[in-house]
Amino acid sequence: MGNQNPMANQKLAHACALILLGAAASHQAHSQTQTPSEQVQAAESSAAASAAQTSSVTIALIQELVREGVITLERAQQLLDAAEREASLARQRQTPPPSNQVRVPYVPESVKNEMREELRKEITTQAKNERWGTPDALPEWLDRISWSGDFRLRYHGDFFDSGNFPFVPDVQAINNRGGVTTADGFPFVNATEDRNRVRYRARMELTAKVTEGVKVGIGLASGQDNGPISTNKTFGDYFTKDAGWIDLAYIEAQPFKQLTLIGGRMANPFFSTDLVWDTDLRMEGVAAQFRQPFGPATVFLNGGAFPLRELDVESDSWLYAGQLGSKLTFGGLEFTLAGAYYDFDNVQSKLNPPDGSRLNDFTVPPLLGPGNSVFNMRTDGLTTLAGLASKFQLMNITADVMYRFGNGKAVRFTGDYVRNRALDTAEIDRLRGEPGVPAGDTGWQARIQVGDVRIVDRHDWSFAATYRKLETDAVLAAFTDSDFGVYGGTDLKGYAIEASYGLTRNTWLSLEWDSADSIDRPPFSTDVVLFDVNARF
Repeated sequence: MGNQNPMANQKLAHACALILLGAAASHQAHSQTQTPSEQVQAAESSAAASAAQTSSVTIALIQELVREGVITLERAQQLLDAAEREASLARQRQTPPPSNQVRVPYVPESVKNEMREELRKEITTQAKNERWGTPDALPEWLDRISWSGDFRLRYHGDFFDSGNFPFVPDVQAINNRGGVTTADGFPFVNATEDRNRVRYRARMELTAKVTEGVKVGIGLASGQDNGPISTNKTFGDYFTKDAGWIDLAYIEAQPFKQLTLIGGRMANPFFSTDLVWDTDLRMEGVAAQFRQPFGPATVFLNGGAFPLRELDVESDSWLYAGQLGSKLTFGGLEFTLAGAYYDFDNVQSKLNPPDGSRLNDFTVPPLLGPGNSVFNMRTDGLTTLAGLASKFQLMNITADVMYRFGNGKAVRFTGDYVRNRALDTAEIDRLRGEPGVPAGDTGWQARIQVGDVRIVDRHDWSFAATYRKLETDAVLAAFTDSDFGVYGGTDLKGYAIEASYGLTRNTWLSLEWDSADSIDRPPFSTDVVLFDVNARF
């Protein structure tokens, strides 16, 4: 290198600097127009171009060095061989990856964290629903099913006054026989012989949530027979097995919070007492319940249509019912008032034609409770079939005032009034054709209760007293309280005294004494004593 020309070296250095600065400036200007992610992606794609550009510059510099005499031709060839090897290596580095390799783009850390959280929530939800890792896990649908029920063991004593009229016809027994002949005589109810029984009641209900706002209920109950107002079964039949009855079978839907729709065999959907409806009664048909709160008050509207009897050729019997009421709450004071209208359509029986034929026997009531006005539907002078003499369109007003004074206890007063607006005494006299028990259209009841509103825990207690008066045709006797006056029904007045005491949680004792007297029929006085052991679950 001793023959180097200083001026040539200076020119060569100046040329190299210009070439390198131009390449660097071009690269910097291009980089400033790109985002960081684009710069990362461009870095790889520009590697080949960078290598090619470097190779061209190297060759130009080597040629210039040879011309200026800075290096020999032999040395130039060595440098060219080295530049070729570098270019070959750059091309190898830019060879596309095999098709079975996946290039993963850059993902920001914040996006990674968000993806992790979403995945964690999804897996946690699935694990909870499918109960991963839970030993002996039950299917999810079982969580939507609930069971409830109760059992009652009862001593039931019926006691009759010695002055009772002994010949009270059993109208239901007459009709069960399809009528009786005058020669055979009438079957009579027991009105003089005291009776002691041990009885039980067992009920169970399954409720299933079908989906949000829809549920189905199915209930079973005991009973001596399939009558609508009693689920009591009496012991003393040589240990024969007892029957179970479908007590409830309904579907309930709640389209929105204020409205409930029910169809099937259901619990009584109306605010009422046992003056009109026995507490064990279940109604069959469709019903709607509407609730709308307004500050301290809640207005409610209940309605329904219930088929009572389906006939092949004649008009069916129906119950159409509607009720409007309101409940006010002021601190510990609750006041509820409701008015109801019950229209029993086509329940009155028809007198047969004067020729003695039995064309109207089909209008005999399937159930005929004691006390309602009846008449002999037959006109042949030889047989008797008991028909219901009155129509029934009931206006019912029920009021309840309750004051809670702490620890689940309250003082409660309930009043109930009913009047049969369809009673027609002239029509009843015409159907009878002879004097009978005077017809009455009014009933009322007053009740006071002190103590726990509901017996739940040990030492819970309550005491209640009731007085009622129910005239012959104030209500349909087949559906009113079944225990009052031994056989239930109408044309009764009297009182009831009740007491309850909790033994342990959901287990309690209760004692009730009912004393009743007839109003207009021949003397009939009774006392009923009920002693119960109750349990619920």
